[in-house]
This record gives sequence, C-alpha cells and structure tokens, in this order.
Amino acid sequence: MTSTHPTPLDLATCVEHSLHLSLDRFDLSAARLYGITVVDPEGIPAKADGSLRITFLAEHADVYELLDAPTSAISKMFDAAVVLTCGWAAPLDDDDEPSDLAPSQHPRRRRVRLVVTVCDQGVASVLRFADTPEEIVTDDGAARGTLADAVNSLWFTSTVDANAS
Repeated sequence: MTSTHPTPLDLATCVEHSLHLSLDRFDLSAARLYGITVVDPEGIPAKADGSLRITFLAEHADVYELLDAPTSAISKMFDAAVVLTCGWAAPLDDDDEPSDLAPSQHPRRRRVRLVVTVCDQGVASVLRFADTPEEIVTDDGAARGTLADAVNSLWFTSTVDANAS
C-alpha cells in the first residue's frame, strides 16, 4: 500500500459498496475471493469511484475450502483480500444465546451477504440483509468464530515454510 493506509473498516465499507453496485444478489452459489489494490487511499473513506481495484481470484461452494486452498495465498500479493459469501442469519434467542436451530431453519431467518476484508492493518466486515438492502451492518474486527479464524489464517499465517528442505 501507499504511505497512507485506509483503516480496515473504511476499506471493507468501500469494497462492499463497490460490490453492491455491481452485484445486488443475496443467493450466490459459491463464496468468492478477491484481491484488492488500493489506487487512491484518500478516496476510500468517501467510497470514491476508482479508489480501489477489485480482482476476482477464485470461488468455491465451501467458504472454508476456498480460504484453505493453497492457491488462495495469491491474495497476499494484493493490498488486501476480500471474501464474499451469502447465507442465512438468525437472531439470537431472547437470552442472547444462539438458537439450537440452524439459521436456515429459524422462523425469523434473514438472507445475508457478507464481505470480509483483511489486510496488514487488520480485519473488518460489512453485511447487508436482502430485506433491508440499503442498510449495512459493520464490524471493525471484533468478530469471532470459524470464519474469522479462517480469514486471519489466510492473511497472517504463511503457507510457505522457508526452512523446508
């Protein structure tokens, strides 16, 4: 990246905005991996046209297999990597605990599209629900779980052992 680094959240919001303009679906059959090149760091907080370049790298029906594939390490050649996936989200139960039901089976399920961005400065995500597509929900790196672990592993864990002989 250039000397001015956008925050992970600004980068995630800008990428999600750009993807939303070109992709208004919430039913993708495969998770997608993109490489992000920062062109104009000052334009990213304003989501300015041309402030970044998004390069499609790969897709897979299983987001974890996509992130774990050795070829996905190519994303580290970019300023950031982005994972785009769609699925079902379900509200927490009244006691703020997850339901025993799978999100896709929950009576109050909602279709969601999630963009997770990872770069040297950290991870951030933006999600959008199909029933309220003009609103976004952001996370500035506080997310925990298997997807967060897989995204961090993609970016921060080297897949090449320099000492291997």
